[in-house]
Amino acid sequence: MTFPKPANTDSISKNIFGLIISRPFWQQNDFWLACIAAILLWLIFKPLNLPLPMPVNIGFSPLSSLFFLFILVFPVLEEIVFRGLIQESLHKLLNSEAKPCLIISHISGANLLTSIFFAISHLWAHSLTWALATLVPSLIFGYFKDQYQSLKPSICLHIFYNVVFYLFLYHWSLTQ
Repeated sequence: MTFPKPANTDSISKNIFGLIISRPFWQQNDFWLACIAAILLWLIFKPLNLPLPMPVNIGFSPLSSLFFLFILVFPVLEEIVFRGLIQESLHKLLNSEAKPCLIISHISGANLLTSIFFAISHLWAHSLTWALATLVPSLIFGYFKDQYQSLKPSICLHIFYNVVFYLFLYHWSLTQ
């Protein structure tokens, strides 16, 4: 099974009676399901009472440079490096055009390997548990990169996941 190659790289296109009908990624159901998954993912971690992955004094101002880096700069840079460079290189190396991995439906082997690298890269700042927690979002970002052949959906989702993560941590730090 191969993924459809959209005519417009930001949308899924359908050929209906010779007419190309396309909708941008943000109008697709799978994009909004991925957004809901971000909230559910972090809600699952709350009852586990894991130690916070970052210092408790994360109540930095939304106008601070640290907030700007965490919410905007890091997601863009990580997506360029992991999905744009590593995942694309692995597709070429594995000689696959976003073919699904045998283990997980709709997840390419390149996405799976890239996501493992992504989780490992978080070990410098997080515990093993929190680094592994980045694996699921990374698979989601990689899926959208493969599905839409564009970094835009994965960057938007990564920013959204980081905003939800920040809000989760901020709320969690207030209750501890």
